[in-house]
Amino acid sequence: MQTGSTKYAQSGKVNIAYQEFGSGDICLIVIPGWISNVEQFSHIPPLAAWVNHLTSFCRLILFDKRGTGLSDRVNENELPNMDQRAEDLLAVMKHANIEQAALFGLSEGGPLGLHFASAYPKKVSKLILFGSFAKWVRSDDYPYGLNEEGHLKSINYMAENWGGPVGLQLMAPSVMNDSEVQEYWASYLRHSASPSAAIALYKMNLDIDVRSCLKKIKQPVLLIHRTGDKLVESGHSIFLHQNIPGSELFLSEGTDHLPWFGVKREELTAILTFLLGGNIVKDKRLDKLKTEDVFIIYAIKDYIEKKFNEVISIKGLSRKFGINEFKVKSGFTILFETPVITYLNQTRLEHSIRLLTNSSLSISEIAERVGYTHPNNYTIAFKRKYGMPPNQYRTELNKDAFK
Repeated sequence: MQTGSTKYAQSGKVNIAYQEFGSGDICLIVIPGWISNVEQFSHIPPLAAWVNHLTSFCRLILFDKRGTGLSDRVNENELPNMDQRAEDLLAVMKHANIEQAALFGLSEGGPLGLHFASAYPKKVSKLILFGSFAKWVRSDDYPYGLNEEGHLKSINYMAENWGGPVGLQLMAPSVMNDSEVQEYWASYLRHSASPSAAIALYKMNLDIDVRSCLKKIKQPVLLIHRTGDKLVESGHSIFLHQNIPGSELFLSEGTDHLPWFGVKREELTAILTFLLGGNIVKDKRLDKLKTEDVFIIYAIKDYIEKKFNEVISIKGLSRKFGINEFKVKSGFTILFETPVITYLNQTRLEHSIRLLTNSSLSISEIAERVGYTHPNNYTIAFKRKYGMPPNQYRTELNKDAFK
């Protein structure tokens, strides 16, 4: 995968570097963890493949937070706070003409995603946090992660070993002994921050605590965490799940902290189905479908919701969307827990309820409006679902109106 062109968004007097890939109705902004460099990801094959997968179904934005990568450096004695970093993200969205986006907060990028979703709720459609946390330092009221002494040891280790594959044994233990991985990981770190900047930014992260905004999050939230994560224990995400109303928690097997190492297909499928439908599907049978198949089936669902009053059949959907009939039937049932034709009939009946309630159309006219060729078929389907024929349903409504 080729590196795209780097663009700069101005946030106050600071320039924020970002790159844009792919296209589509879904826009996903990846908020990186500790440090990053948008022009170096292509030098890490697993990361490039992960990005390539995401761009197969969405418009993807990668950016370097201020003080890292290709963004402007900052005074190490005046490090940015969460509000400033949120303004940087807002500047990137404005420069890229993005009104609203889904956010993918990786590790330390998660707290920024949560803060941003709380501060700018209309700018965020959905929020995915991977291996993330609400607070970085263990305390009496937060029993997760390292205490201050443990973090100090990490800082000392970093100072003594910068230039090499620092932290690989925690970030990706499954490949920590691979010499090629060690080489490109060390290079990535060197391109992402100087030794002093990396340490200063790590120290800044010790102050992260976004617990106060968790109850304010209204957007759909997906939390993904590997149970054996060596850097950020999964208890962090369990805490987030317990404190973010309506959030979904997906605990995946594995020890790697970075999502592009030890990749799990079910993680990728969870991300895709969450972005497309707002909830996750973990069914193993989805392994038989390609990413583009899943995307098409969601498009079929959208088509049914908009064109329910037209003649629709499995064969017709197969031809229109270029997918075989078996995948239409099996894929739809797996993703939405209902057969496609059943969903079509449910959609038609739900719309007919509105017409029965808010119009004076006859039963035959309503049947035609919602896609039934024969009024009798509509009446039979309606009675099967609601326990009475549509004319009786309307009569009961009128009785209630005069009470």
